[in-house]
Amino acid sequence: MLHYPESFITALQAIWGDGFLSPGGPAEVATMLTGVDLSGLSVLDIGCGVGGIDCLLVREHGAKHVIGIDVEPQLVDHAKARVAREGLTDRIDIRLVTPGPLPLEDASIDAVFSKDAMLHIPDKAGIYAEILRVLKPGGLFVASDWLRGGADDRTVPDILVEWGAAMGLDAAFFTPAMTEKALTAAGFSDVRVNDRHAWYHKEIENEAAMVTGDGFDRLVAAIGRDGAENRVESYTLRQRAVDEGALRPTHLFGRKPG
Repeated sequence: MLHYPESFITALQAIWGDGFLSPGGPAEVATMLTGVDLSGLSVLDIGCGVGGIDCLLVREHGAKHVIGIDVEPQLVDHAKARVAREGLTDRIDIRLVTPGPLPLEDASIDAVFSKDAMLHIPDKAGIYAEILRVLKPGGLFVASDWLRGGADDRTVPDILVEWGAAMGLDAAFFTPAMTEKALTAAGFSDVRVNDRHAWYHKEIENEAAMVTGDGFDRLVAAIGRDGAENRVESYTLRQRAVDEGALRPTHLFGRKPG
């Protein structure tokens, strides 16, 4: 099953901006990279989507070369077309991959980046180990992932289960505490986990304008009434999850020991 059919790609970009399939746009990428200098570095982008972030990493953040990977062919097609339009094919390599081990040699990349894609990877310990494997000594891991709140690490809030079912996702996300522990156990040093719930609680209010009133009419024009109504349902469930503190976008940082 495709998580990102063409209508979904169109809808997400209509809500979050051309080239972006998750909230925040270039400003959120810049926040993720606060204190991080990618100048002259090779970067692996896990879950490159339609390629907007890969172009941003090169043009705005100085990456020397970016390898963007994704598991859905239609996303890879979009990303390759975008990179070609922007004249960056010599600095950005977009690859279709299959789920599993990362398609890079040991200690072959300076930095690994991922924005809001790892919710599709339930084996967090496995992906953290793979990221550590492909990083050079001293290499950086910078990501944003959808984590969860809740009374304890074992109990998934009901609203996340409902939202996950509507989105076709396993909603058993890690909590921030579980994530910090897993990154440390994988072997990362200088681990930081920055809960962005307060930011997103305000940011999601902006999304309301994109799925109601004139925004809803634009979505209908772009993806049809059924697709637009699905976006409204997803937004409504996500809003509840955020209001209840169950859904918590979080920035992650770690370094491979030198």
